[in-house]
Amino acid sequence: MLRITAHDHPRVLTFRLEGRLEGPWVRELEQCWCSLLKGAGRPTIRVDLTGVTYIDAAGKARLAEMHEQGAHFMAGDCATKAIVAEIVGDGRSES
Repeated sequence: MLRITAHDHPRVLTFRLEGRLEGPWVRELEQCWCSLLKGAGRPTIRVDLTGVTYIDAAGKARLAEMHEQGAHFMAGDCATKAIVAEIVGDGRSES
């Protein structure tokens, strides 16, 4: 199960993810991402991963695509920070 909450503020759009980013939930995230970005203009985009407990390969690929589209990640635990560091390519997560 994955909970996706979006907070749309004037200059920052934040996606808060909680649970497991895997299987059908990756597609659900993609649909939410696409629908919210259509109407968002071009704000700073943050993806809060502090509530994520697991990320599979498809979830990691989706996060990489989001990063390519300008997303900044917030990660809490060591495993999630390592995944973010690999995606971002600079050896650290953004907090």
